[in-house]
Amino acid sequence: KALDRALFSIKFINIREFATDKHNKVDDYPFGHKQGMLLKADVLAAAIRSIENYKEAKIVYTSPQGKSLSSTWAKTRAKSDRDIIIIVGYFEGVDSRVLSLFDCEEISVGDFILTSGELPALTIVEAIVRYIPGVIGNEDSVENESVLSGVLEAPQYTHPREVEGCEVPELLRSGNHKRIDTYERRLALEKTLFKRPDLLALEKLSENEKEYLVDSLSK
Repeated sequence: KALDRALFSIKFINIREFATDKHNKVDDYPFGHKQGMLLKADVLAAAIRSIENYKEAKIVYTSPQGKSLSSTWAKTRAKSDRDIIIIVGYFEGVDSRVLSLFDCEEISVGDFILTSGELPALTIVEAIVRYIPGVIGNEDSVENESVLSGVLEAPQYTHPREVEGCEVPELLRSGNHKRIDTYERRLALEKTLFKRPDLLALEKLSENEKEYLVDSLSK
């Protein structure tokens, strides 16, 4: 919907159109050994230079060797006026000369290996696009999402009230919003303590909340 409303635009480039042989070859074995294939530097360089404003654009290469993708990075890119060119890696990656010829930033979406970089590229795009005003219906949820809010979200429930013997906590059905807020805050802190304690280092806790967490550890 955001794309249809022209809140952002995206274009795809078929690098085979920039191959120089009759077979439209875009990859080759690396020098020194014959393990894996690399995308060719001359092909990628020609594809990048075919983009009119490539010198002003931010060039990103999806690589497990890059720095980890973060919401802070994505927000910065969303607020920037610079277009983004994403080089989608394949096989063993790309000829390293591409990274030398252009000011490329390597970005990783995690310490795991994929056959190709389409999924990382899509992840990068979505992480950026959701920070563009108007893309997310409730813009408050852009900042108040789980990890970004400082603590993990408390468990959440919807109808029906009971599923195979598991019921929605009675307090959440009480309509007492003050008590519900306190209850959910405590559960969120407890969840964060056991799953992502690193987040609590930056969280401002009241004395009551600290006592609650100490009690949770002793259980």
